[in-house]
Amino acid sequence: MALADLHFGYERHRGTQSALLPQWGMDFCRQTLLSLIEDYHPQRIILVGDVMDGSGSVSQTGLFLDDLKTRVHELILIEGNHDRSGLKKGWPFIKTHREKEFIFHHGHQGIAPPSDDASLIPEDAPAILITGHEHPAISLRDGAGLKLKIPALVQQRIRPNQEHWILPAFSPWAAGSPYASTHERIATWACSKARVWKLPDHSPEHINC
Repeated sequence: MALADLHFGYERHRGTQSALLPQWGMDFCRQTLLSLIEDYHPQRIILVGDVMDGSGSVSQTGLFLDDLKTRVHELILIEGNHDRSGLKKGWPFIKTHREKEFIFHHGHQGIAPPSDDASLIPEDAPAILITGHEHPAISLRDGAGLKLKIPALVQQRIRPNQEHWILPAFSPWAAGSPYASTHERIATWACSKARVWKLPDHSPEHINC
């Protein structure tokens, strides 16, 4: 099981910057992830970067990972641009992780895996690059002023035999925005709490309902 952009402790970290936020985001992340573990029984969980939101949430994120580690056989932590040294001192963060043709990295340094990583692949080798960072989302509108953002998973083709999948942000605070690029779009999947569905080909990501 792979997920990205938990931004755990968002409300705690932003609270240190004088933001007044309700304290429900961490519990939402925790309960949602534990429910997924209970339903799917993964042996391995890959957190694809931005596990924490910032330095103000180090202790909360560490306690969350302590609990998570007891529930799966293996916990893999990939470094994102929000993951701070206070957490990385106690946990083994890595830049990339590879499983067969699937290569995971956060994506804040571009689509290609970090150049100093041993899992770099030739441009003609089959591969699926899986990242986070972009927080892709779709917007639903009713035409009368109501707007709803839903996280999305984007699949695009970057070379004839290589794909790039962008994971939706797991954090309830990370609403995101439509993702645009020059690469061929393979599919866009809307990921609501109760349902996941594929958008029709070539449909706009601002949808009037």
